[in-house]
Amino acid sequence: MFEALMPYRKESATLLSQQIAAQVFPQAVLFSGPRYGGRLTLAMETARVLSCQHDGAGICTCASCKQFATYGMSNVVVVGTRDHKSRIEAALVNFAELRTEESRRQLVRTIRVMLLQYHGALLESADQKGSGAFDAASNVDEALMEIDSASPGDFPRLAEMVRSVLKPLYAQFKRTVTLSIGQVRSLQEWTMQTSFGNVPRFIILEGVEQSTEGARNSLLKLLEEPPEHTFVMLISEYPARLLPTILSRLQRHHVRPFSEEEKNLLLSTVFFTDGAKYRNLEEYMLERSGVPCKQIAAQGTMFVRSILEKKVLPREQLDVLCDELDEPIRLEYFLKELQTIVRQRFLEGALTDKESSRLVSIVGEAEQKASVFNQSRKLLVESLHYRLLEVR
Repeated sequence: MFEALMPYRKESATLLSQQIAAQVFPQAVLFSGPRYGGRLTLAMETARVLSCQHDGAGICTCASCKQFATYGMSNVVVVGTRDHKSRIEAALVNFAELRTEESRRQLVRTIRVMLLQYHGALLESADQKGSGAFDAASNVDEALMEIDSASPGDFPRLAEMVRSVLKPLYAQFKRTVTLSIGQVRSLQEWTMQTSFGNVPRFIILEGVEQSTEGARNSLLKLLEEPPEHTFVMLISEYPARLLPTILSRLQRHHVRPFSEEEKNLLLSTVFFTDGAKYRNLEEYMLERSGVPCKQIAAQGTMFVRSILEKKVLPREQLDVLCDELDEPIRLEYFLKELQTIVRQRFLEGALTDKESSRLVSIVGEAEQKASVFNQSRKLLVESLHYRLLEVR
């Protein structure tokens, strides 16, 4: 069990293996920790092992494990606000450039993780626009079938073809709010349906802390008494924002950040790149997808310096910054960089504990507004700059 994850996630893989072997794995679990830390990968591998018709070994070739190899299984639903686009774009670049079987497998699995959000169990809960996305998802799945039988020479052409059919789903992400009450009800109905051979069902939810109150209350009912052979797995970067009543019904499994050694090993053996070139897996994924992480980090340093020196950024400079950050993933990365830089300045003695905590809290509030309330990104950056100057 979990053999492929042991080199990078030994503690988590060992614990999960022990729980499954002892038949004490809970029906409701929370995988918490930083993004790009392998939380979803652990959840998916847990689902594979629990679905396996044998002993869950990584080399198993039972019918279930063959489906999980390409994430083509039907007993898993994933709902959340994950940044699929950056991950897919990075996989597309690798697919076109490396032209290897591993890059093909990674691309297929990365896209199919996204397609699990368009599981048939959720079709009835989709609105008119959302139902059209299910048709788009079907077109993407057909494109993946063509990739399965393609020769390496066709990889660059197929990468562009897949990028084209993905556009409708990329647009859909901008309108989607994580976990609606209708989705929860649809999932409850799905879990009550009879399955052949008592095949377990898995509901993987990410970003529940950003969902509506009605959705959270409906989820609470599902967590109180999960149907037999049903597992609910939550993934959260901010578990403290979850309702205490939800947390109390979950067994928490914290996934720590990758160590420098683990990060380098992962990037070299799985993504065939020099891990030392990147601070973390997130930077690698975003850079490969076209996000200039190093440039954004430099902008963050400039932004924090202006706060520490109590200098208002020139209007022209602030306008340029706002324009460059007028994309959700870039703004999100910028705000996280600000928090990291502020903490570093505290360690260097440039800020007091009280000052750094206050600044980090304000940036965190801005980050939440950007993701939950969809506030104007330009207005958010401008107001954040002036507010930080006031409290400094």
